[in-house]
Amino acid sequence: MDYTFPFTAIVGMDLVKRSLLYHAIDPTLGGLLLMGHRGCAKSTLARSFREILPAPADKQKIPFVEVPLGTTEDRLLGSIDASRLLEDGDWSAQTGLIQQANQGVLYIDEVNLLPDHLVDSILDSAASGQHRIERDGISKIVSARYILIGSMNPEEGDLRPQLTDRFMHGILIRDDFSVEERREIVRLRMEFDDDSSLFVTGHHTKLEQLREQITVARKHLKNVEITENLRTVVAEKAVSLKLEGVRAELGILRTARCAAAWRGDTDISEDDLEEAWILCLGHRQEHQKPADQNSKPEVKLPEPPAHRTDAKRVKVPRTSLTPVEAHAEKIHLESVQNSSQDELASWWDRPVKKQPPDGFASGTSRPVPGHVPGAHLCWISSLKASVLRGWSPGESWQTRYRKPARRNNFWLFLDASRSTGLIGNGLSTRFLASARNAVRTLGARTFSSRFHVLVLQNGEARWWIKRGTAQAVRKTLEKLNEASGKSHLTHALNQLRNAIQKQGVLAGDRVVLCSDGMLSPETGITVAESKKRFRKALLNLSQRIQTTIWLHPRLRRGMRHFLPKLVEGTSVRLLALD
Repeated sequence: MDYTFPFTAIVGMDLVKRSLLYHAIDPTLGGLLLMGHRGCAKSTLARSFREILPAPADKQKIPFVEVPLGTTEDRLLGSIDASRLLEDGDWSAQTGLIQQANQGVLYIDEVNLLPDHLVDSILDSAASGQHRIERDGISKIVSARYILIGSMNPEEGDLRPQLTDRFMHGILIRDDFSVEERREIVRLRMEFDDDSSLFVTGHHTKLEQLREQITVARKHLKNVEITENLRTVVAEKAVSLKLEGVRAELGILRTARCAAAWRGDTDISEDDLEEAWILCLGHRQEHQKPADQNSKPEVKLPEPPAHRTDAKRVKVPRTSLTPVEAHAEKIHLESVQNSSQDELASWWDRPVKKQPPDGFASGTSRPVPGHVPGAHLCWISSLKASVLRGWSPGESWQTRYRKPARRNNFWLFLDASRSTGLIGNGLSTRFLASARNAVRTLGARTFSSRFHVLVLQNGEARWWIKRGTAQAVRKTLEKLNEASGKSHLTHALNQLRNAIQKQGVLAGDRVVLCSDGMLSPETGITVAESKKRFRKALLNLSQRIQTTIWLHPRLRRGMRHFLPKLVEGTSVRLLALD
């Protein structure tokens, strides 16, 4: 028998445990996103959560369904039951993971690596409480009321803001435990591993008491009063923070109500509201890191407006190939007129190289003849066609093929760190502005692709556009008017590669990198090792998509040898911009 590490034996993690308690009190609260590096007990917390949920009236075991990283759309959403179709020709639905999680918990580990269209389906069903199956001759609406828990390592890729916002709570987990806490964690884990049955039995009473407390809090929830004054206070703060939509406000009031019910009180306290802001706000605000497990809310004062200075009058120190520190001053970009880049345009128009085989390409697909390049066998369509034609075991199938039908992806990375605003003598800011204008002209050359724009600025790589149009790219790049922060190029390239991996690769997909190559060494790592990691990240990216070009300023001094060595052995093409 498999045993789950008890919820009551988990040391620390108080904010996470309270979030889970509130979801147990109000299962419709909206879900929890756990963020942290590998080995910080994200999965342990999620799996232990089921043990504290009060049993339903029919005494059935509460479902706990995990969505594996490599899950398919059929497995997640449901499809036809192939065995029944083969045996008796009955077109019946096969239960998907979403339906299996009804009245229980749906846990997605590494949710940031799951294809976005699958995450969209999960979040839509979590919000509506139902899911419609429309596929392979099946049309059916199924119940999908579950508590959603997602976990992710932010260093391995991010979630689109639209998806992150759908999780009501977001917490950054850190393992900064004290010596006493670490000692206790190791002791309890060893006891559990040595005799899981005895260990779980020892926590049975505590778990039962916790479930009873949750049951009482559920009944008390409707007695908690939310005054009009409290609604006004929350609304005013939401307006001052410029929050988009009202999902966060709903979550804050409902979370605070759960906290009061857990205490057995009918009034919401200041501490309840303070904790609700921590849980609901951190992963939503732009440019703000998620609240960690022991964080307290802060009052963010607006930054004073940046004073624009004449770049020609500002003397700035030269930047090394591997700058350790970035100056605080921001570099404002010069206005550069659009100029034709014939070599770049030629690269864009040239037929793409044949991409290596990829496991999948997210999005829709369409039926095609088997001889069409990129076609793959669709066993469900083949099975359906064969059965309808009277197929029986031993006979040949009526094979059917499909091909990914999504539009080509154009991946754009813009390095807007401070070094890209400094060239040679420190007086020219033309490269980043020229690169910005060059890629804007590329967007005008096609309206069929979907554009993804990743920008490294202020020491952080963020997606400015995901699956946008050429018009959206032009409008968005107009806002790129400054260079600032460190050059964390390795992290940015890994983030780009992970996003590409989630989408899959088609033959027409392309990557354009715009950077001067002056990377900042990673913390605690030598310059030489940082260069090795950057080259590895570049190699992995070029292996994923071979049609990759790197726009860079005219090479001077050591950069004349540095960049060519970086791309040596890869399919990345270097192109200097004037």
